[in-house]
Amino acid sequence: MFEEYLHDAHEFFCAAEEAANNSRDREAKRYFRAAVFYTASAMEAFTNYIGDSFSKAETLSAQERAFLNDSQLVFDPAKGIVVTQIRYYGIDDKLKFLIHKFAPKYVIGKSKAWTCFIEFKALRDSLVHPRQIEDEIDIDAYREKLRKGMFGTITLMNDISKGVFKRPFRKKILDLIPE
Repeated sequence: MFEEYLHDAHEFFCAAEEAANNSRDREAKRYFRAAVFYTASAMEAFTNYIGDSFSKAETLSAQERAFLNDSQLVFDPAKGIVVTQIRYYGIDDKLKFLIHKFAPKYVIGKSKAWTCFIEFKALRDSLVHPRQIEDEIDIDAYREKLRKGMFGTITLMNDISKGVFKRPFRKKILDLIPE
């Protein structure tokens, strides 16, 4: 599913560019926002896919699988057993776990992809949890933040894929990074 979301994000980014180039600012912002949401959803779907894959394969510890799948193992004294409870973890924490576990040479603080992704996440968060009545982000800011965000997201996903699956993304996916 994450690949479809990346394609959708790219399509919305291109539609936003066309609208912006034709001075249709309101439409451009609409498409830029859609691209932001699809890009962010692609990363969520990617980490969920990895978590689900490890759950099916049972190749990570139970605690690690629970973490990736937004749950935790706790002892229920009334039942006398360990049970699974829902507990949501942040996407950046899951990514850090995957990087540390599968790409230990990757330096999070010095990675351009990581920095771009975290800046993009802040944009996504500002749109999901707005503090103002109207969208005050201008077209050029959207364009630049989304370019960097799509670069960071796809590159980071590719780097993690190389560590987890021992193979990079297909060129078709990498070509979705805006120039």
